[in-house]
Amino acid sequence: MLAGVAGMAALAGTAAMAKSAFSPTPTRSNFMSVQGKEERVDIEPSFWACSDPKDDCSNTGCCKVSGHKCFTKVDGAQCNETCAAGKEGFTCDIVGHQSVPVHSVLGTNLNCFAVYTKDTGSPKPSTELALLTKQKQYGASLFGCEWWSVYSDVAADIGGYTTIKVEDYNGEFHQLKRKETKTWVNWGMFYQVWLKVKEQEGVYKADYTVKVDADAVFIPQRLRMYLGSTIKGDSPHGLYLENCQNVQYGFFGHLEVISREGARVLTSNLEECHSLFAPCANEGCDWKWGAWGEDVFTQRCMDHHYVDKVEAFDMTTDGACEADRPEGEKKNKKWNAPDCSQLKTVTSHPYKKPADYFKCLSEMSGQVFA
Repeated sequence: MLAGVAGMAALAGTAAMAKSAFSPTPTRSNFMSVQGKEERVDIEPSFWACSDPKDDCSNTGCCKVSGHKCFTKVDGAQCNETCAAGKEGFTCDIVGHQSVPVHSVLGTNLNCFAVYTKDTGSPKPSTELALLTKQKQYGASLFGCEWWSVYSDVAADIGGYTTIKVEDYNGEFHQLKRKETKTWVNWGMFYQVWLKVKEQEGVYKADYTVKVDADAVFIPQRLRMYLGSTIKGDSPHGLYLENCQNVQYGFFGHLEVISREGARVLTSNLEECHSLFAPCANEGCDWKWGAWGEDVFTQRCMDHHYVDKVEAFDMTTDGACEADRPEGEKKNKKWNAPDCSQLKTVTSHPYKKPADYFKCLSEMSGQVFA
């Protein structure tokens, strides 16, 4: 998404951008004029278009860390999460405001899918199938969307519905395990999932395609309300919503929301992204944090093909995102909200035990689930 295809739109002149072998090549369409009074969508440029925390961000007007802003200083500008005028030379004006014109009106119809993995690689039993089965029973989570589907590495029954099986054609499902969780690195399986998503009509008809994890308490109507009040319309290059701040890549996988055009761009370019990223994704490519998860693969593919990014840090409550955890729980990667009744977000995650999941769902929805 280099400047999110127009992520540099509000910046006059040519921006100096950090480069990698995997960063997109700027084209003339990446630098759109901001002149005119048409309806516009606020976006954030992609990682490779932006500046490191210690760099002068005057030319890029954006930051590699999600949610950070480029603040002016007496001499130049620098990225930071917050700003206090007078400290360390900061004067605290914000450099750069990027937007793109609305290309098409979006409603709030949702095409939702989840993935059940039988062979996780871990000796711990998975609760995904039990969660999905009970969700379907109550019409909860993805089963409350206009279109829904469940993909898996096996053909499994979910209350009378058979999951759509994906095949390991490239031998990529079981290459490498994560040291902490002992589970398989999952980008290879999800690549095959997205190829199957591409075959479904919902991805072309819905206003948004949404991937949701089985252990994420998800209220579709809240997402419809959020999108209806937040997103003015689709961009010419599509949109995706970034939901975790203070990280390099903030498209966290428990809830992945992509506009119709964004989903079209992603699914149309999966094979090209695979040829570029698959050879190095297990090592992290140019990313120092090691093997990619499926969410990083998806975000990098959209960035590479200029899908625009929208900040949506208030959309989700995610224990996997340190910024969402309360003080005293910042290092607890297994944290979840113990009381969901006060949550206003679209999701709360993670809840792996069905009893905990439906307790939270009851508190968020006001409904009783036996």
